[in-house]
Amino acid sequence: MKQKIIFILGPTASGKTEVAIELAKRLNGEIISCDSMQVYENMDIITQGVIDPAIGHHLVKVISPEEEFNAVKFIEMATRAICSILKKGKVPIFVGGTGLYVKRLLDGIFSAPEKDVKLRRALEELAKEKGNVYLHNELKKVDPETAAVLHFNDVRRIVRALEIFKLTGGELTDKKNDSRGIFNKYDCRMFGLSLPRDVLYARIEARVEAMFDEGLVEEVKALKKRALSLTASKALGVKEAEAYLDGKMNLEETKKELKKNTRHYAKRQLTWFRSDGRIEWIDANRDIKKIVNEILIKQS
Repeated sequence: MKQKIIFILGPTASGKTEVAIELAKRLNGEIISCDSMQVYENMDIITQGVIDPAIGHHLVKVISPEEEFNAVKFIEMATRAICSILKKGKVPIFVGGTGLYVKRLLDGIFSAPEKDVKLRRALEELAKEKGNVYLHNELKKVDPETAAVLHFNDVRRIVRALEIFKLTGGELTDKKNDSRGIFNKYDCRMFGLSLPRDVLYARIEARVEAMFDEGLVEEVKALKKRALSLTASKALGVKEAEAYLDGKMNLEETKKELKKNTRHYAKRQLTWFRSDGRIEWIDANRDIKKIVNEILIKQS
């Protein structure tokens, strides 16, 4: 019999962490974060990383903001965490919203070709000349599956997808290495938390307000003194608070900008997760115990 692994997925502010913590207590489980930002220490307000001392947590506040982090490093650390938790006779519970990490862990990661600087610059220049939408449409023509989960402003990933296509003659989504990931190795149960849009957006607005009350600006001010990695610098809240600190926006404008960018991020997360038919969606607009009870029934 395959050992069980549970995934609690969904957009930011959907209540994933709270559900996962309650589920871990009920199932004798430990949590593994699949969030590209919660892995960083000294970014507590920005990442909203929560650790409950009553249960085990993995990949939360464990690396310096100066370090780069990516899907390969995530898979290495997550695989070790799975083994550690299973050896204890406990249930690994993944929680987070970084869809790329989830997919690569489940389905494997391909051996991508080395970057072609000349080709990459040409594609970047094409985006500047004809616009991001044009480049996104070019990707649609050759790799519609990847294009469907990338926002047209995500030029870096669009360029990389086109680069891989041109270098290998195949779609990014078809390029996988010999490792098939963990989906067939374990009994993976995937649950997504679903909320009405107005409820989700209200939660996002409330979270942003709370982040500023907790000291978001002061946290970013301290981070500005450090050589943040490219990954860490992309965390929601960093560039917005930096704009405020640099006098480019007032406080209300900064809050409004972060709320807007967080809503857009939540939309992209939902687009990604909705495209994965393995995820079973759960109504998250109710008491947390009812949510957990439903998951307990469905995973048994």
